[in-house]
Amino acid sequence: MDFTKNMNIGKTMNDEKIEITKEGILKRKQRLYELINTIRPQILHELSEARKQGDLSENADYDAAKNKQSQIEAEIYELEILLTRAAIIKKGKKNEISIGDIIEYEDLEKKIKKTIKIVSSIEADPTENPPLISIDSPLASSIIGKKTNDKIEIFTPKRKYEIKILKISE
Repeated sequence: MDFTKNMNIGKTMNDEKIEITKEGILKRKQRLYELINTIRPQILHELSEARKQGDLSENADYDAAKNKQSQIEAEIYELEILLTRAAIIKKGKKNEISIGDIIEYEDLEKKIKKTIKIVSSIEADPTENPPLISIDSPLASSIIGKKTNDKIEIFTPKRKYEIKILKISE
């Protein structure tokens, strides 16, 4: 996951804030701790063991460990930048949908109830439960500021549909 893709790394770390939920920050702090305190030492041990095998020019174990080390160091660097620049997203008005909220809604056409959580674009992960939906998505951007029982038309590149907000929780 490349958090720095759209960031200008040449700027000083204080130039550009990255909005993220409090939960998103905690998740990334936990990942950084795991990388530094568990995974990095494991890889250093693997490198040490691979070096003991002798000739490094044809040592597949050494090459694999070096590649892993490179990936882990890049992830650590990205997380450190993200956490240095992170700004917790402020909640909107009470009883109105805002970033960080969990929303239960019904697709009125398909008669299907769904639950999502609205997060910043760098936190989006549709595989989570509930799915973490980017504030930039057509659905999330259409329901920000809405209230329970509101009906909203959602326009996506594939279709237009209407939903009803059933429940808002944090």
